[in-house]
Amino acid sequence: MKVREFDAASGQSKSTDSSPVSTASTTVAQAQHAEPTITLYGRIAAGPVGYVSWPDPPDLHFSILIDDAYSGITVLDGQPTMWEAGLRNMALIKTNRYDNATPSGVRVRIPLEPPAGMSRREFAQRIIVRSQKFASYAAPCSAPKNIGGSRMRPGEYNSSSYVAGLLDSVMGHVPSVSTPGFQTPGWENPMPGHFFKGEAIR
Repeated sequence: MKVREFDAASGQSKSTDSSPVSTASTTVAQAQHAEPTITLYGRIAAGPVGYVSWPDPPDLHFSILIDDAYSGITVLDGQPTMWEAGLRNMALIKTNRYDNATPSGVRVRIPLEPPAGMSRREFAQRIIVRSQKFASYAAPCSAPKNIGGSRMRPGEYNSSSYVAGLLDSVMGHVPSVSTPGFQTPGWENPMPGHFFKGEAIR
């Protein structure tokens, strides 16, 4: 394909060849960049409290970070309530979301890929929608078995149970995680899908 370009040195225009392949490659690269990335971030749970398992490895708290070229950064996780919902609703699990800021003190980053047949944009959108539908203030946030243990008791959940359950509700399974040097209590005990099907209580 011929393209007319202006030559400032001669003051004349000239024809040059332009390859349509390079244009297509740029378009594909832009389209790929536009797809959001979804990453599991692991931090020490509740600051110093996460080291209560010593001499065993410290516990991780998981968050999902969605990095979208169009809408920016969205971070989602589960947190126990404090005073904001009244004394009666303290230490109950709620959806926690914050935008355009990344978690600090991250020890583990695990890329998440969507299930087969689902685009990364759809994957990100479904995660956000399911988090919005989570029944906040409906389940207590519990400590691992024996406080410093690596697992939760049956039927008890924590912030990692929330993230595992959220991903399970979208993906149809809980992704396996490898976290050498850290414990992940709650990941083995995802919150059941029914918690993510109703409108969240605000």
